[in-house]
Amino acid sequence: MPFQITVHEPDRILEVVYPPQPTQEDVDDYLTRVRATIEALNGDWSALVDQSQLRVMPSNMVVIMAKLNAFAQLKGMKRSARIVSTAASGLQAWRMTKQAMLNIPARTFESRADALHWLKNPDDE
Repeated sequence: MPFQITVHEPDRILEVVYPPQPTQEDVDDYLTRVRATIEALNGDWSALVDQSQLRVMPSNMVVIMAKLNAFAQLKGMKRSARIVSTAASGLQAWRMTKQAMLNIPARTFESRADALHWLKNPDDE
């Protein structure tokens, strides 16, 4: 199953759903598609990344995703919310954020509804 990419235009939210066990081919395809999507957003936007199905990602893929996060920040990403289901996936999400050296608000959530609320209501902090 490949990565799913959806843009919620009214809220300028880029939503990505990770597959349970991404292959290198899945990651390569995702990088091509998501970079094009990010370029097309052309301005400020927020990221909603659902990693709740993801098991453990190999460390080389963590590095690739960290680089993608750094690129995304340069291209207008202003907030990043991650959905995780286990402590291990939460730790992995934290590692990606740390390696990307993000200078934006980034939080981890256990539900999509809570993550969306946080992205749509930045003044509710």
